[in-house]
Amino acid sequence: TTLMQKAANNPKMQQKFQIRGGLLYFKDRLFIPAEADLITSLLQEFHSSPVGGHSGIQATLARLSATFYWPGMYKDVKQFVNACSVCQHNKYSTQPPYGLLQPLPLPQQVWEDISMDFITHLPPTHNRSCIWVVVDRLTKFAHFIALPASFTAASLAPIFITEIYRLHGAPKTIVSDRDRVFVSQFWRALFHHLGTSLAFSSSYHPQSDGQTEVLNRCLETYLRCFVSDEPQLWLRFLALAEFWYNTSFHSAIGMSPFEALYGRKPPNLVHYTPGTMGHWVYLKLQPYRQHSIHQRLSHKLAKRFYGPFRILKRIGKVAYELDLPTASRVHPVFHVSLLKLCKGEPTTQITPLEDPSNYPPIVPIPEAIINRRLAADGNEEFLIQWKDLPLSEATWMDKNAYQ
Repeated sequence: TTLMQKAANNPKMQQKFQIRGGLLYFKDRLFIPAEADLITSLLQEFHSSPVGGHSGIQATLARLSATFYWPGMYKDVKQFVNACSVCQHNKYSTQPPYGLLQPLPLPQQVWEDISMDFITHLPPTHNRSCIWVVVDRLTKFAHFIALPASFTAASLAPIFITEIYRLHGAPKTIVSDRDRVFVSQFWRALFHHLGTSLAFSSSYHPQSDGQTEVLNRCLETYLRCFVSDEPQLWLRFLALAEFWYNTSFHSAIGMSPFEALYGRKPPNLVHYTPGTMGHWVYLKLQPYRQHSIHQRLSHKLAKRFYGPFRILKRIGKVAYELDLPTASRVHPVFHVSLLKLCKGEPTTQITPLEDPSNYPPIVPIPEAIINRRLAADGNEEFLIQWKDLPLSEATWMDKNAYQ
């Protein structure tokens, strides 16, 4: 409170501190006071969760400092990571490499030069016991692909097309510690599936550049941290591991692989949150679901958002309770997808919710059936397009409701 008062009254402090919605921000990052007793919870969330991935000091600090700030953050992160018992139990010991490595040519374009390796002898789960690690040598962006225990160079080609080629195209060079025959067979199978007979001027480096081996150890460490007690669950965490690695700070490129590839910061843990307590948000009403709220003369030209309304509190991870007028007769808790952050702090509601008793209810009229499916209970469902509503508002309805 004292710091907020100083920030409000001291012009020099206002260059770095801002007060928004009753919260104090330092250079657009939420300021966490030591007495708030939140630091340990934040460290736990940004280091020990599956998204945090038990990363090292720099990666944890980069992910945490993108949203929060408090004095002595580096010291607290370093102390927390060094004292993490899971990391101490599962991480490998680092030591200087032996001998000298011959450097490979520096890549010039993303996903033109890749390295690949395999992690084998994992506990079988869903007929998978291997991981194919494919890395872009320029951005360090990686994909982790689960494979069966037995695979051949020819069987990998269609998988490569599905998982890599459809996103990044064909590479020019491959770095692998597999033998030349294996990689040569992979190239032939790949271009056979692509339907081309052109001679492709590709290169093969029969050694590892080191980064894939390091990545393998990081991936194994990540999985070990979360499934060491139940190793057969490793496949469930593989997608999370890929997201964790690609969004973690990489010291060799000075950013995360995600940012190096896409040119923007990766989404953080609270990216989907529209605001915090005290902020104002607009509320989206689905015309056919909230027909008791407001009589619309034209659905096509009706407002899509009402309010703004003040956030009272957060309910769980993705829901918020809003300060709605008593006359609205609507449950005040809404999913985050229905909310849009209001810029500024209005003192009055621009588009208030009206008393539903003033208007008769609107009965949605089905206009067309655009699809059908079988529900989990075996009943047939229709995808209904409603009259005067866009196709995006179509909903699945039980067949029995329209017989």
